[in-house]
Amino acid sequence: MKRVNYSYIFILALFAAFWGCQTDVIDAGASALENEDQIRVKADTFAVSSALKKSTAISLSPDSFLLGECDMHYGTIKADLLTQLACPVGFEYPEMITVGGKEVATNPQVDSVLLYIYYENWYGDGNSPLGISIYEMDKKTLEENGHYNSNEDITQYCSLSKNAYISNYSNIIIPNMPKDSSYSDETDSYISTIRIKLSDDFAQRFIQIRDFSSQKSFNQAFKGLYISTDFGGSNVLYITNISMAVYYHFSRPMSNGRDTILQDIKSFYANSEVRQINRYTYPNRREVLTLYAQNTDTSYIVSPANIYTQLSLRMDSIYQRIKEQLGDDANDYRVYVNQALLTLDVLYDAETTSDRPRDQWDVPANNMLLIKAENFNTFFAKNELPSDTSAILATLTVTADTLGKESYSYSYDLSSLLTQQLRSNQPIDELKFMLVPVSVTSTNSSSSTVITSVKQMQTISATRIRSAQNALQPIDLEMVYSGFNRTR
Repeated sequence: MKRVNYSYIFILALFAAFWGCQTDVIDAGASALENEDQIRVKADTFAVSSALKKSTAISLSPDSFLLGECDMHYGTIKADLLTQLACPVGFEYPEMITVGGKEVATNPQVDSVLLYIYYENWYGDGNSPLGISIYEMDKKTLEENGHYNSNEDITQYCSLSKNAYISNYSNIIIPNMPKDSSYSDETDSYISTIRIKLSDDFAQRFIQIRDFSSQKSFNQAFKGLYISTDFGGSNVLYITNISMAVYYHFSRPMSNGRDTILQDIKSFYANSEVRQINRYTYPNRREVLTLYAQNTDTSYIVSPANIYTQLSLRMDSIYQRIKEQLGDDANDYRVYVNQALLTLDVLYDAETTSDRPRDQWDVPANNMLLIKAENFNTFFAKNELPSDTSAILATLTVTADTLGKESYSYSYDLSSLLTQQLRSNQPIDELKFMLVPVSVTSTNSSSSTVITSVKQMQTISATRIRSAQNALQPIDLEMVYSGFNRTR
């Protein structure tokens, strides 16, 4: 069953009415034109093909993390992370103090070092235990301007040896029953917190670091942390922040000859000033792709499993059809694509969701990018923004029929992209796109919303759409185009 888009019929009818009303004007100016038949307008529908594809990795610039292991219905995901900590430039431990005009050593000593992991939610079974392990990166650190993907080799950065393991003991937590919480100014609420005491050996090593002149110097002394899981396989944490606190004390000599012991804390943060990698592994992704490729009625876009849908347009067929519609002298016409509407119907029933929608494996992405396949890698690596000629952004749209039943879709207008392609000096036979779920950051003003960044989505989500082979309502491209005669 084909979708009927009455906007095209309306456009043609309006154009015809306009043309009829302007007959006298056109005739009056005919002496200035060699051909009165200057414009031809056509509407047509073109087939689209779809196929499941996988990407080897996500291009990373994370602002949140996944940690854990869980079956997410599209295979098992295991997530861990590497992170540097920001250098507090200019910081100094109070090693000397002036008493009675003389400098006296305060002898700062570490009491303990604690790692804090803050999580706002989780995917999977919140009542199942999860064991967290902490390693020090002891091989090399992350480069400030390096490009990293989600399939980085951990052994390039961490030996995973006994000496690199810096947890004091196995840290077992139950996501739904946090032992600690911290107040967040941003959300005006308390956020679940995991507090992990790091080994005394590590604490003694870390407090010996004295060069806080720059991030580069600090990274040479302390390369960073590798955070993973060593127990559990039923949940994945959504981590918002990570910090490490050094608890230390020092003596303050008094004029009466006695010393006062003072205690202090210095915190180090994993923030946007430093580099991080959130790694994902999928042991059975090949089997999952094979299984779901058998369902020809449905296409899938799964995050962060790097399972995408590829859409293809046969441009040679479009070229030929336009030539047929404009007539034998089609080469004399400058073609404009006035509208090229690609609508993707999302298969989703909101009524099946629970009180914790992140437990649902088939919640569609709020934002879906349609990007030319040839631009896929460079777009995210170079932090590019959407454009109407290479990467078009759509937001999940909800509509309701007369009975109140909701339907969901993404809509893309490819008119600018196809106009550019049809006029290209190097036409191609096939144009390929990737559908990629993304997270979008924007700023709002009184007059407009400006997109400032688009990143590959790193939270767990699966979007199902009707495929191009769907027996009921396949994907197609509905296009209105016009030809303006070049002859004068």
